[in-house]
Amino acid sequence: TSHADSARGQIGLLRSHSPAGSVSCPSWRLAVETNNLCKWTLVPQECKDYVARYMLGKGHPQDCDVATAAALEYAKSLKLVEDGKDVWVFDID
Repeated sequence: TSHADSARGQIGLLRSHSPAGSVSCPSWRLAVETNNLCKWTLVPQECKDYVARYMLGKGHPQDCDVATAAALEYAKSLKLVEDGKDVWVFDID
């Protein structure tokens, strides 16, 4: 219970400090990355700085490193027949 109470106290820190009705940039990014937001063409104006910091800062490279490491560990775990017919397409969205 103490852990749950502690977590509840931190929730406010995770919320966007944007005015009501505006886009939550972390939520928008998650929706795009999980393909739950389809056919978007532009980053919302209020998220341009957020996206720039993520892409040009440490966030995006770190996320790529984690995804690549997980994919590599998965590939190492595969038991291939070694008949020359196995193909692996490395595609991370």
